[in-house]
Amino acid sequence: MKKLLKEPLFHFLLLGAAIFAVNAWRDTTRPVETSSARIEVTAAVIERLRAASERQFGKTPDAEELRGLVTAHIREEVFCREALALGLDRDDTIVRRRLAQKMEFLLGDITAAAEPADTMVREFFEKNAARYAKPGRVTFQHVYFSKEKRGTAVEKAVAEGLAALEMGASDSTMGDPFLHGFEFAEREPAEIVAAFGAEFADRLSAHPAGAWHGPVESSYGSHLVRVEARTEPRPVTLDEVRDTVLRDFNEERRNTTNREVFEKLRARYQVAVDETALANAATQTTAQR
Repeated sequence: MKKLLKEPLFHFLLLGAAIFAVNAWRDTTRPVETSSARIEVTAAVIERLRAASERQFGKTPDAEELRGLVTAHIREEVFCREALALGLDRDDTIVRRRLAQKMEFLLGDITAAAEPADTMVREFFEKNAARYAKPGRVTFQHVYFSKEKRGTAVEKAVAEGLAALEMGASDSTMGDPFLHGFEFAEREPAEIVAAFGAEFADRLSAHPAGAWHGPVESSYGSHLVRVEARTEPRPVTLDEVRDTVLRDFNEERRNTTNREVFEKLRARYQVAVDETALANAATQTTAQR
């Protein structure tokens, strides 16, 4: 029984049964001939309309505006019910997708309602500790050679520059101006990628400290680089990143729940796919590319 109570599908079905029971009770309290044609604008509905308008426009609607919101709500409700009665939702991709999303949101709400045990969060953190470690940092300087400015002579300039630097020349006497400067202190890999590109960051991570290397290519041109110092990634404690871990844990749990419930619900249906038509469609798509 305890195992059953932890099942997301059980909670989902229980919630569905409760909604059905409430709706059935409400129907029995109304006259049969008017139940399907009755639109109730309750205090809760009016408050929802008022709050939504306030969030959108930044002010509380006055009496006339509120009356207009109620009128618009009634219009929407009438057209929505008539559209559903005519089956207009059945072949509408946008409506079907929205309904599917609402089902997923409902499952997510059910999952989020259960507070995770600290042992579960800690286990998740330990399993993914590398994800939360403080990244290593690197301090480096570079000399920039513009391909746009130097053209085909850029390779020769880089080679001569590297040789001169290895002989003790000052880096300030060579290279081209660079918008972002020439010295970068304690930069994380993501910052280097953002500034120079992934290829530059990868090459930089492979160079030992204390010597000039190059050429190293970036989205700007060619560089000679010298790593001054490097720090390794540092592990962190759960308390340092608890909020982030809890957010990631809930997201993974929500995705897992959606996947498990979908598989169980899907098992209720006999699914038949026209594989020949699917193959033909795939062939046509490939041919059009």
